[in-house]
Amino acid sequence: MKLVLMAINLCFLSLSCGPDNIAKPRSHQYPRIDFPSSNWELHTEEICPFIIKLPNYAQLLMKPQRDDERLIHPCWFDIRAADLGAVIHCSYYPIDEVNTYDKLREDAYTMVSKHNIKASYRDEIAVETDHGSKGMLFKIEGPVATPYQFYISDEKEHFFRGSLYFDTKVNFDSVAPVISFLREDMNRIVGSVKWVR
Repeated sequence: MKLVLMAINLCFLSLSCGPDNIAKPRSHQYPRIDFPSSNWELHTEEICPFIIKLPNYAQLLMKPQRDDERLIHPCWFDIRAADLGAVIHCSYYPIDEVNTYDKLREDAYTMVSKHNIKASYRDEIAVETDHGSKGMLFKIEGPVATPYQFYISDEKEHFFRGSLYFDTKVNFDSVAPVISFLREDMNRIVGSVKWVR
């Protein structure tokens, strides 16, 4: 009987000794993100009535909008952060009889409200720049297409709006550090807008 028990123990012992490279499940991880350092430069476009500061890792790409042969939105552009897979879609409107300040502000709130279905939280932060403009920053959390939006205006002649998007559909948790990094820079961009005419 002792021999049988010893034989069984030896069998179990020999089965437990195996290669050390047995595949084991790993915890879910996200890739490391190397954030670019930011040197800031003033940018101006002849067609746009403002000066703006942008980080050197971002590229300003003009995207004027046409309606048949007519240029209807000459000062629409993207601020692309290619290394981070992100883009800020920007649009400028002169305030006039058709595009009143109240209408443009309401449009900005409507665009933000479209994300309420998927948003888990929305924060609205009122801002006032050193140059006398006022606006709102919208921080939207959850699986939404655009987690950060803003508008800035002098409330008389100029209205500027922007929305952060990513190049591909992403998991919110995986891009949370990128969103946090870009939020800080977007706040600085908003604060730098200075109307020149």
